[in-house]
Amino acid sequence: MSIWWPQVVTLGGVLLDVADGSSLRSSGDLPGWDDAPAVRDGLTSKAQQDGVWDGTGFDDGRVVTVPGFVQEATPAAAYAVLRQLAALRPQSIHELVVVNSAIGSLSALVRVTVGVKPVWSGDCAFEYTLTVEAPDPLKYGPPTFATATLSASTPGAGRVWPRAWPTDWGIPAGVTPGAVAVANAGTAAYWTRLRIDGPVLNPTVSMVETGAWVRYAGSLLAGQWLDLDMANRRVLLQGQVSVRQNVSSSGDWLAVPPGGASITWTDDSGSSAALLSVWGNEGAWS
Repeated sequence: MSIWWPQVVTLGGVLLDVADGSSLRSSGDLPGWDDAPAVRDGLTSKAQQDGVWDGTGFDDGRVVTVPGFVQEATPAAAYAVLRQLAALRPQSIHELVVVNSAIGSLSALVRVTVGVKPVWSGDCAFEYTLTVEAPDPLKYGPPTFATATLSASTPGAGRVWPRAWPTDWGIPAGVTPGAVAVANAGTAAYWTRLRIDGPVLNPTVSMVETGAWVRYAGSLLAGQWLDLDMANRRVLLQGQVSVRQNVSSSGDWLAVPPGGASITWTDDSGSSAALLSVWGNEGAWS
């Protein structure tokens, strides 16, 4: 295993690539990371005839083998690193981040499926392997965040006579109320996470490019909010109570296609205090 790696890997907050004079760690290759995930093809063999019945295929979870090497200045330091790796339990979701010098940072949320297996070389160094699986097989670029007020917000009064200062011209130049541009420089569609802060009445969130929309039938008072996990079709009031029964939709729950898209929103009240927050990513890759 070469110590000259083109990437820096972090798993569950544990840095797997270090070279600082007292600590040497190398994660090596990551089988399964650059590969396409396994495919469930959905094809069924035809009985007593050639060929198969066509069917839609799907990706399985992404399985990644993480091999590595650790050499520390003291046995205690080496064991400390091993304990960090052993503490990555299957009951928790961990973030796997790979920063490649050629393409930048990509990440996935994973679970440990095979715990760390060390092979010692003396008392200060060991090689190891462990295996993780990402239930969501996509790899994501760095996160993005944006907000938007309601498109029905009241414009300013403009110039009034006699002249009053400061003059209110309404929405600033270059700002589109009710709209958020969401990036996707990758090759696969992905879903954002949204939050709607009241006061609002019957808010509807839409995607301009695809025509998809999601509507909440109800009101939120000032200080109340909705968390919308678009990937899992989960809508929680105050982040705790499911109100999925009050939600209707059309399309694919606002999946952001390659190339990016625009998310807009409206409601039946037009409160200037209402706010839509959008958590996205710079891109998603399969």
